[in-house]
Amino acid sequence: MYDDVPQWHTPYRAVRESAALFPRRDNELIEVAGSEREEYLDNLCTNRVAGLMPGEATRAFMLNPTKGRVLADFLVVATDDALWLDCESGCASTVEALLQRYYFGQDVEFRNQGDEWSIASLQGPLGGEILTRSGATLPTDPVGSHIETVIGSTAVRVVRWTDTGEVGFRVWTPRSGEETVKKTLVDAGAIEGDDDAWTVLQIEAGIAAFGRELTEETIPLEAPTENAVSHDKGCYPGQEVVARLWARGRPAKQLRGLRLETDQPPPPGTLLDGDDKSGVARITAAGVSPELGSVALAFVHRDYCEAGTRLGGAELVAEVVDLPMTTVKA
Repeated sequence: MYDDVPQWHTPYRAVRESAALFPRRDNELIEVAGSEREEYLDNLCTNRVAGLMPGEATRAFMLNPTKGRVLADFLVVATDDALWLDCESGCASTVEALLQRYYFGQDVEFRNQGDEWSIASLQGPLGGEILTRSGATLPTDPVGSHIETVIGSTAVRVVRWTDTGEVGFRVWTPRSGEETVKKTLVDAGAIEGDDDAWTVLQIEAGIAAFGRELTEETIPLEAPTENAVSHDKGCYPGQEVVARLWARGRPAKQLRGLRLETDQPPPPGTLLDGDDKSGVARITAAGVSPELGSVALAFVHRDYCEAGTRLGGAELVAEVVDLPMTTVKA
């Protein structure tokens, strides 16, 4: 299956069969401390944070208060004395600004730790084995569990989290030990990942990424974001918009997978037409899968979302498929 494919497909195969290590250079950590940290953050984000126990983590968004659209995307990681926010793709500055905006003297403190820590994502079925070979103790089975451990002689934190649909881990490493930890994991069997493989893996898994699918134009329910939104918690900025859309049951557009009949995947922003209406889909990411050929994620008008629907554009034909695409056969 993998003969005569481009070299960048090697990390793709590693994630499917062993493990690959992807640097998350734009992710930053923010530490939220103080006795009122849980209540404070719980009132600002889409998921339930109050009651999160040390050793647990969950995903959450911060939204535009009037439009309910995504301003920030992060993991909330609870330790004994703080909540750590693993902020996606450059949104840490937005998170800091929002934390300050809603601060009215509560017993909370915020500190950006981006200069102190680097973040990498180890993805694939043998990721746990590679971590163990590197000297680390693994967090327990539930997704979101995490543990402070060591890789080689460097103290790290390992968070059980998938970024690709496969078994996965986030590895937080002090900047001073970043290269040493990377070398240790690669020597233990991890393949170095790259952006192209990362994109194709996320497309196939149907993962909506901040800055790509999740933007200030996106309401969370328009994408597969069930792990980041609680529908039975208290109010937060943007909650009324999300609640109305949840009650209505069907957003105007939805994130869907596409199989493309082309060898040259189109750029983000490409529009596709339905058989009776133009511009019914907008591509957010596209790439070439070793297993499925050219694939894409797109926001598709709700009337054209059914699997098997044919869409077209300038010299481009696509078929809507269910997510995740890993269940779709070539």
